[in-house]
Amino acid sequence: MPTGPSHARAVNSLVNGEITQEVFPCRCTQGEDHTEGPDFTDFEEPEPESPTVPYAEEIWLSSGMDEDYDFR
Repeated sequence: MPTGPSHARAVNSLVNGEITQEVFPCRCTQGEDHTEGPDFTDFEEPEPESPTVPYAEEIWLSSGMDEDYDFR
């Protein structure tokens, strides 16, 4: 039997290294939207490594250190 007003309950989880969130209808006594599970607000995905360009330093130096040719 419902005990509170209708609201949303979100459940956070990490599945195969990816953050997922499922939302369900809820009628608990809390009475407002709430989240269960790990808090991923501080989760940072690693920066993808940029592909290395052979001789990138030499290209940059030979172009007069132009930002458009900075492939380092």
